[in-house]
Amino acid sequence: MRTRFLLSAVATLGVSAGAATAQTSPPPKAPPSTPEANRPQPAPKGAPPGGNTPGVDNPPNVPTTPPDNARPGTQRPGTPPAVPPGTTTGTTGTVTGTGSATTVVVPPELAKVEAEAAVEVPAPQVPAGRAPEAKRVAEAAVKVRRATWVVEKLLPPPPDGVTALNFSALKVGARGWLDTTADVVKTTEGVTTIRPAGITAGDVVIGIPAPDGVASMKTVSLRGEYVVDRAATADGREVLVLKEMSAAKALDPAAAKLITAARARLEQAKAEYANAVAVLAATKKKAVDAVMERATAEAAKQIAVPDNATGEERIKAKADQDKLAGRLAKAELDKIAELYGDVPAVDPTRK
Repeated sequence: MRTRFLLSAVATLGVSAGAATAQTSPPPKAPPSTPEANRPQPAPKGAPPGGNTPGVDNPPNVPTTPPDNARPGTQRPGTPPAVPPGTTTGTTGTVTGTGSATTVVVPPELAKVEAEAAVEVPAPQVPAGRAPEAKRVAEAAVKVRRATWVVEKLLPPPPDGVTALNFSALKVGARGWLDTTADVVKTTEGVTTIRPAGITAGDVVIGIPAPDGVASMKTVSLRGEYVVDRAATADGREVLVLKEMSAAKALDPAAAKLITAARARLEQAKAEYANAVAVLAATKKKAVDAVMERATAEAAKQIAVPDNATGEERIKAKADQDKLAGRLAKAELDKIAELYGDVPAVDPTRK
């Protein structure tokens, strides 16, 4: 009886050990299989070494994944570029909320008036042989004139019997109609100095009584009949202070929206013009500086200054060198003047 019990226990232990061994043993390896479809295909004749054969290593229309050691942000081939947030495309422009440059979306009604302006204000006549920078200045100037024409066409006319206020002949007592915007320059002793559209820093200085909340204002609207009420002084200059006599009637919302868009286009054109002038000035100066540097070096070789020269002799030699450098550079400077033309003056305070 005891012997039968021991044999049964040994058998039970053997079965348990066998089951444990079966659970921990690795599964048998599958026999190697190399069907024809899985075998590496030979590269076509003339293919570049190292793989990447179109249609073989990278089948068409299947984007590859960047390697594990690729730089963060690496874009997979075939993936369209990301669109910057805040960008909205329009019919004839794009408004970008994340960049510094902003273009105005042009409504169809405004585009129609701008087409009329292109006929009324002809394209610029640029002399042959001018530099691209000079051509861009001429083109930008025409854009400003066309945008100004559009704004003036969209603005409602003054009431009967009221003439527009002429800034070029402004004096105390002058009276007239205004329908424009003005940049806020500064406020001193209750008078806010402004710069209406079309007025540059060198022209007459205009002011208005300081409105409420002027500290946070960048622009003000001038719509109505105004009179030059008095003259004040700010920073040593005379300021002609305007006083509103009668306000203009409120514009139709659709017309107001169109005028606002036209004025935004005008400011955009002015900014493009100022940038074009700045590029022209910098390019022309660089060319002039290069010519003068070569001419000055050559003049220094031809008119040497002895080491033992006195102060007066050095001054005279330097003056002679400058005169000679001017003569040596004249021909090239004349070519530069012909190439770039004159650089127009632009109010540096306008952006």
